[in-house]
Amino acid sequence: MNKDFFAALLKMAGIAAVCLIVNLLVYLVPDLQQQAATFTYPVAIVYLLFFGFSGIILFALHQIAKTSPSQVGYVFLGLTSLKAVGSYFFIKPVLAKTVSFPTEKLNFFVIFMLFLFIEAYFTAILLNKKQ
Repeated sequence: MNKDFFAALLKMAGIAAVCLIVNLLVYLVPDLQQQAATFTYPVAIVYLLFFGFSGIILFALHQIAKTSPSQVGYVFLGLTSLKAVGSYFFIKPVLAKTVSFPTEKLNFFVIFMLFLFIEAYFTAILLNKKQ
């Protein structure tokens, strides 16, 4: 294990923790609090799922960067696609619900995009490293 991976994981954990706290604070608004009570998955579980996915992706990218740095971009695209497929199966029960305010769907999508941005950021750092 190298220190770059742990530094990236620590930064990702910090960003995720701040975003989770903000997200939970948003759901303290009375109208949103009622909707959050009906969520299929608690917000913290969704963050934990994506943190796990992103941690695995970052680990794989750091390992690939050591052996064949020219393949990092392709591995990123492949693993991100697998994450999207896994996320679809995870969110499928939520998509099947018919509700007037799709708060849970929007929340899931925003969290997905947040972690996708984090992964893309750290992948760009790996790709721009001097060999």
